[in-house]
Amino acid sequence: MSTLSQANGTFATHLLKMLCQSNPSIRVCYSPVSISSAPAMVLLGAKGQTAVQISQTLHFDSAEDIHSQFQSLTAEVSKRGASHTLKLANRLYGEKTYNFLPEYLASIQKTYSADLALVDFQHASEDARKEINQWVKGQTEDLKCKVLEMPYQGGELSMVILLPEDIEDETTGLEEIEKQLTLEKLQECENLQNIDVCVKLPKFKMEESYILNSNLGQLGVQDLFSSSKADLSGMSGSRDLFISKIVHKSYVEVNEEGTETDAAMPGTVVGCCLMPMEFTVDHPFLFFIRHNPTAHVLFLGRVCSP
Repeated sequence: MSTLSQANGTFATHLLKMLCQSNPSIRVCYSPVSISSAPAMVLLGAKGQTAVQISQTLHFDSAEDIHSQFQSLTAEVSKRGASHTLKLANRLYGEKTYNFLPEYLASIQKTYSADLALVDFQHASEDARKEINQWVKGQTEDLKCKVLEMPYQGGELSMVILLPEDIEDETTGLEEIEKQLTLEKLQECENLQNIDVCVKLPKFKMEESYILNSNLGQLGVQDLFSSSKADLSGMSGSRDLFISKIVHKSYVEVNEEGTETDAAMPGTVVGCCLMPMEFTVDHPFLFFIRHNPTAHVLFLGRVCSP
């Protein structure tokens, strides 16, 4: 059985291709861990084909005891004394008058440190700020790109830049990387030789919102959004529930002072070392933020106009 990090990483690359394929020039930024933990909470109350579709699409069926692993991941990335701060703002929202099973409510509270809010509408976000260092790891021939890893202070987190080498036009190199990108190729970025460089990374700011019903539907989660097909009887004891929307919001800003995100780990990404070699980010690129101890991809993004 694979780990939850492999399941989330595989889902992350599939979703990236889904979000990018319709328009090669759009910006993309999302948290795979945050997105996948929401269906995982729903999975606690899903039955039948609805549960099968969630498990297969999010690749939970290839990982052992995913709820326990989510619980361990939350504890690990949020532990006291860590050099970063992570606050997952996931929450389920239900009608105030609906009677959910107490055992289901207790399960999501215990396992995900979350709850089901009986409200009309509300939202929450968290952000933090830390420093990082920088170095380049080299390049990977399979993806035809240079790889820059910028570890955050303490080394538990890293931002990794995938910079295309083929730049015949504004998008060709990036599109080729996106087509070939897999979890295995992301993992190859961990095994390249370290080379000190002078980093030139432009400022950028991204604030993105997604309604993921259509994307998840194309990937395989379909019954969950259908009032006639969804089976969430583990939440209420009956089959009169379905999910109306799965909404995801993300925010990333990189400037001279650091990186700021709505639920991730910020840091400084502009710096120079006393080496002649330069890593200049002057054309479209991909980036991801990784929690190194657990190998989870916390954020994944595409910058089209650096």
